[in-house]
Amino acid sequence: MSFIYKVLVSDMELLAAALSEVNVTVAVKSGAGVVEPGGPIRAYTPNSVRIRGLSYNRELHEFRVTLEWKEQN
Repeated sequence: MSFIYKVLVSDMELLAAALSEVNVTVAVKSGAGVVEPGGPIRAYTPNSVRIRGLSYNRELHEFRVTLEWKEQN
């Protein structure tokens, strides 16, 4: 079984993730890797997203939801 992820960009995507309380992983956009292993979104503004008590700048970070993907044989 493989996993893929969706990057949350729009306010609507962030709202849907916050309301469904899914785990959201935070990564640095420059490719430096994952910053936060996951947690539900507690708040978001046009400039930041709050996960596990920390605020992340939306211009510097990307927010990912892991999706399960099955390979078909």
